[in-house]
Amino acid sequence: MTFARVCVRIVSKGIRFVPAVALYPDRELGEARAAIDRGESQAALKRLDKARRGYVQRRDQEGLDHVLGMAALVEAPDERSRIGRENLAYAVKQNLRHESRRAAQEREQAWVDPYPDLKAPTEHTGLVLTRPVKVAIGVGVVISIAILALVFVVPFFVDSGSTKTVTLRLLNDTQQKVTVRGCDDSDCFTTWLHRDVEPGLETDAEVDPDELVTLFRLNRPGPDTCLPVRVRDGYQQLGGGVGALAVRLSRATPCPGTTVLPRPAAQTF
Repeated sequence: MTFARVCVRIVSKGIRFVPAVALYPDRELGEARAAIDRGESQAALKRLDKARRGYVQRRDQEGLDHVLGMAALVEAPDERSRIGRENLAYAVKQNLRHESRRAAQEREQAWVDPYPDLKAPTEHTGLVLTRPVKVAIGVGVVISIAILALVFVVPFFVDSGSTKTVTLRLLNDTQQKVTVRGCDDSDCFTTWLHRDVEPGLETDAEVDPDELVTLFRLNRPGPDTCLPVRVRDGYQQLGGGVGALAVRLSRATPCPGTTVLPRPAAQTF
C-alpha cells in the first residue's frame, strides 16, 4: 500500500472527518497473519483493524469472520495488547451484528442477534495521579525510553513505519459520566472504541498518527456531542514522536463537531 503525506499550512475548523480504511483488506489480513507469526501483537492488531474497516465498507461478513478468528490468535503478553485484542473483537462483533441485521431486512426475515450477550469492554478507565507521582513516573519513563530507543524503538519505526501509533489521552473534565465511542465513519454507525469514563478520570486510545482527523462521539444526558481530533497536527508537536497527546472531553460540540487540536499530555495538566 502506498501512503502520501500532505502538508497543510492552515487547517480549517470545518474540516471533514475521513476515516482510514484499507483499500485491500485481504492484503492487511495477510500482513496481520505474518505479524502474528513473528509475535508482533501490536502490529497484528493494527493490521487486523484496518482489514476490519475495509470489510465493513465492502459489507463482507466472511471477511469479518476471518478477522474475528485471527484476533483470537493474537498473543497478549501485556495489558495494552489484551485490551487492544478485546476492543478489536468487540468492534468486529458489532459489525457482524449490523451486517446480519441488514441482511435479514433485505430478505424480509426476522433478525436473530448472533451475539445477544455482547457487552462492551469495561477495564479501560485510567486513574488520576497526583503531580509528584506523575513527575516520578515521567522521570522513570524518560530514562527507560532513552535506553530502549537505542536497542528497539528506532529500528522498529524504521522497519515498521506503517504500523506506528500514538497514545491519545481523553480527559473527562466534565461533571458527568461520559460514554466515548471511536467512530469509523462520520455518522458513527460503526465504532472501534467504546469506553465509559467517570468524571475526573481519563482513558487512553491508540490512534494512527498519520490520520488527519479521528472522530469521537460522546454519549451523556442530553444530545450527543462530537469531538473530531486533529491527530496528525497534534502528533507533529511531539517532535520525535515520544510521548502522548491529550484532549479534554469538555471541548466536544454538537455533531458533526468542530475540530480540536490535541496537546502533548505533559502540557495538559
